[in-house]
Amino acid sequence: MRRDAWAYGGAMLLARGQSLLETLLLTFLLPVEGFGQWTWATALYMGVLSFTNGGIPAAVLRYSALERAQSDSLLRYALQKSLLWASGGVLALGGLAWTVPVPVRYWVWAHLPAVPAFLAAEILRAYLRGRYENTHLLRWQTLSVGMGLLLMGILTWKLGLRGAALTRMLQPLWLLAPMGALLWAAGQAEKQPFPGFVRFGLHALWGNLALEALFFLPAWLIGWSTRSATLLAYWRWATLLPLNLRALFAQAVMYFYPKWVQAPHPLQLYRSVRLRLWSAATVVALLLVGVGFFWQVFPGPAYLAARPYYWGAIGVGWLWSTEALLLPNLLSAQGYIRSYSWAYGVGLLSALPWYFWAKGTLPAYLIGLGMAALAAAFTAALALRRLPQTPGV
Repeated sequence: MRRDAWAYGGAMLLARGQSLLETLLLTFLLPVEGFGQWTWATALYMGVLSFTNGGIPAAVLRYSALERAQSDSLLRYALQKSLLWASGGVLALGGLAWTVPVPVRYWVWAHLPAVPAFLAAEILRAYLRGRYENTHLLRWQTLSVGMGLLLMGILTWKLGLRGAALTRMLQPLWLLAPMGALLWAAGQAEKQPFPGFVRFGLHALWGNLALEALFFLPAWLIGWSTRSATLLAYWRWATLLPLNLRALFAQAVMYFYPKWVQAPHPLQLYRSVRLRLWSAATVVALLLVGVGFFWQVFPGPAYLAARPYYWGAIGVGWLWSTEALLLPNLLSAQGYIRSYSWAYGVGLLSALPWYFWAKGTLPAYLIGLGMAALAAAFTAALALRRLPQTPGV
């Protein structure tokens, strides 16, 4: 069990930490303006990924945890269902590129091949996690993340932003090639229906979309309202570590997700977990406060204007790493996917007035994010208390 937990932790740190490591690398290699342009393109790409996954990875995670004997047939079924969503994502991202100025538009188009590759990788990741094949997952993530960062570093050092764009265009190769055997096995698997799979995925989609929109909309709105790549670079660095705090604890929570699927008494389960989560999130948040005192060293003097916003973002990140993360995911694992989606939907609605009023004012976006965390946690807590203390259907 301990070895499996370490394998899971390593795999998820690599998967979710790749964006962090990539950002650190590009900050070192690019000027502020170039880094801001790449941030703008990446924000559009990540936003599109949020609403073109069809909730399929979430459904794969739950179904693979429920019945592991289904094996590769589930993977085949999920990959087939993802084809239409991936095609829509490519079209949506290509269209959004026309809303941003050149040369950002070219960097957006460089992300097009990565859309279907990223969706397939998320499905594979969910499949392995649901089956607790975490050692296999760790090997894959180590290889793919290492290859990606090596290519990004070498090509960006040699070619600047064109090198970063070329690396993104090659992402299907370095991301999926290590999983060729599993993809082949899925292609040869027997066809099998999975009743309720699409319905669960669509319900999860709305909740996940509301959640992800809270984090990608500020970058979209800052770019569209100000046309300033430099301000986007400041926003990225202000929220980089605090919001990776959320991502870190999301993976800690998701490690237990397959076990929560069939666990009784959700309210008791919540009470047994919350204090540990609060304590760990507080310790990490305090460490991040200390990091702010070393900004003169890295990311350097060019980013000092973003430091006050960084300290504010730490508090927001703490909120998103505790109740706003734990409660909705507990509801989802128990099968109450509508309650999960409703919690994050209410959170998004509470943030939108701040977002649209902000007009490039960075503290307003942070207030909106904080309000959303409180609203999502409160809504999920009410839903949890109303539920019967047996697994949902």
